[in-house]
Amino acid sequence: MLNLKEKRNILSNLEQIAEYFETPFDRSNDESILSIDNHKAKGYISAYKLFQGLSVLVYNITFKSDFEINLEISKASPYYFCYTVKGHFFHRLSNTKQFDKVLQNQNLLVTGGIESSAQLIYPANIKHKIVTIIVDLQLLENQDIRNAKRIYSSIKEIFLNTPKHIAYRHIGNIDSETEKYASIVCENINNTDILGGLLTEGAILNMFASQIKIYKREITKTNPECTLSNTELSKITDIGPYVIERLHTGITILKLSKHFKMSPKKLQSGVRHLYGDSMGSYLFNLRLGRAKQLFDNTDFNISQVRKIVGIASASNFSVVFKKRYGILPSQYINNTK
Repeated sequence: MLNLKEKRNILSNLEQIAEYFETPFDRSNDESILSIDNHKAKGYISAYKLFQGLSVLVYNITFKSDFEINLEISKASPYYFCYTVKGHFFHRLSNTKQFDKVLQNQNLLVTGGIESSAQLIYPANIKHKIVTIIVDLQLLENQDIRNAKRIYSSIKEIFLNTPKHIAYRHIGNIDSETEKYASIVCENINNTDILGGLLTEGAILNMFASQIKIYKREITKTNPECTLSNTELSKITDIGPYVIERLHTGITILKLSKHFKMSPKKLQSGVRHLYGDSMGSYLFNLRLGRAKQLFDNTDFNISQVRKIVGIASASNFSVVFKKRYGILPSQYINNTK
């Protein structure tokens, strides 16, 4: 187990993690990347400071054995807004006996109390993609930056009645809205060019805004009701990646039902709850989204792309692509090359 004492500068904690994983640590003022490829883990852990009072910690890594952390929370009691893009982990506060599982596409919000601590377990041999936004209100309060002021005001308002001396935790419902922003952060956090940096910073702020919005919904119980459990909804978030790899094979709801071990009714209910679409529309949008991605990143012609995404009719493909993106496939290719 790694014993960490919470530091106001997240890079100091990253330095301790580097020692634990026996890997070199390259530290700069505002960001650092810990690349690991040894008998303990493979992947990277990154830390990034947007401005004083707001930092981000990103895991994109597979551990070779369970990675356990005991985190001693400081008196500053920062707020942790965590989102699991891929994988799962277990979390426990010192004032509770039981570990709780934080699932894929779930938010975890934590703030510490006096002399509190948290224990985390990241299971071995699964890919972990996790983004944690860390907000220190004491540092944020003095920042003369518009976004810093907004974040400070939002947190003060939302947690006005939350006791400061008691550790607090909220594990949210499955949330597909935040995933798109957290995924961008995961994949671009190490992008050091100007445009990549702006993209990452925008995604971090949008991720935080999404988490705040979802949290407000959940505590005021204004979330749309769903009969599926969080475990079932977490499974449904795996449908997209699974389908994209098999678009050419004739994917049907019955095949998905068999693979995910859920009834067609539950699959359709879950997709509508998470994505606001019928299963048929969701699958079709995946086909068109994949087609656009292939046009952007490959030299495949229209016929090749159409076959890859499983749309048999050339004329139908042109019609639906234009309806979705406002332009014919042939025009889109000419505009992007």
